Amino acid sequence: MPLNRATLIRISTIDRCLQNHYRRWTINDLIDACTDALAEYEGRSNPVSRRTFQNDLALMRSDRLGYNAPIVVRENKYYEYEDPDFSITHLPLNDDGLEALNYALDILRQLQEFPQLALSIATISKLNEQISRHTGASVPAMDMEHVEGYTGARFIGSIYEAVRRQQTIVIEYQSFKARRSEALVVYPYLLKEYRNRWFLIGEKASNRVPQVNIFALDRIHSVAVDKSHPFKQCVDFDPEHFFDDTVGVTKGIHDKARRVVIQIDRQQAPYVESKPFHKSQKVEQRFRDGSIRISLRVVINNELERLILGYGCHAEVIAPPEFRDRLAQNIRLSASKYLDERLPASNFSKGDDGY
Repeated sequence: MPLNRATLIRISTIDRCLQNHYRRWTINDLIDACTDALAEYEGRSNPVSRRTFQNDLALMRSDRLGYNAPIVVRENKYYEYEDPDFSITHLPLNDDGLEALNYALDILRQLQEFPQLALSIATISKLNEQISRHTGASVPAMDMEHVEGYTGARFIGSIYEAVRRQQTIVIEYQSFKARRSEALVVYPYLLKEYRNRWFLIGEKASNRVPQVNIFALDRIHSVAVDKSHPFKQCVDFDPEHFFDDTVGVTKGIHDKARRVVIQIDRQQAPYVESKPFHKSQKVEQRFRDGSIRISLRVVINNELERLILGYGCHAEVIAPPEFRDRLAQNIRLSASKYLDERLPASNFSKGDDGY
């Protein structure tokens, strides 16, 4: 049974707490510790329920992962390991446990940019050696997409901490259009990842009217906490739901979702149904030739445009008409480049793919 990140973080947190013999742990103490550990990762506090905690204890006590953790309750109140030297990191694991931890480790390897998760990652990493010894190999079975040399990752930890603590920051920022960088005082609201790039959603202190600004982390040169500017929260920005109606990260604070209707031909229809453009996607109509007509409820932005254009002739925007015209103009300009007689096909030798 594969472990998701949240379960993995909670279990390693419980284990770490119960190894601390200088404190007595009540159920509320352990739940609070799990909630705090998850908040470090998620950037917001979602209290762990008693039911979830009890399920985690049952999983640790069982042999499903090979733990058989001797968790006992003293005085009908305090949780501890009956064996004070016990830890899930010291155990030989069964095959189910090895499979689950291999899966979890492959995921956690992608989270190295978060120093706040160092304790959880360190705990699980100890188990990695047992897995390697047991299987005789340490070759990963999962390869998540990763951008080599991406410079924005170095600022994730410091910005993440500023978002959590609601601290004003000063960033040295240079957009693609700017010739030089400039120092900006920013109220950080949210870190968001899109297609392996990270973005800071915040607000410049210099804004005359409330609005959100988007900063690509790979365009940031430095980050520092600014204690001279008190943090200001934007009342119109809800970090949990602001991007619910958005593909990507481009959205103004007053942008509204529109109904977008798209025709998908029979060749790409199965792929679009299995991997929707957006969670609001609905199939409005199915045609005899296998094509479908779908609708989305989304903000119209550049990311949505690029997503649709990526399907080429297989996707046709039906509505709204102004968005259809915008894409049609884009396609006409693209086609004109391929119809340019100055670049005849004979210019390329046979087998030359142009790279």
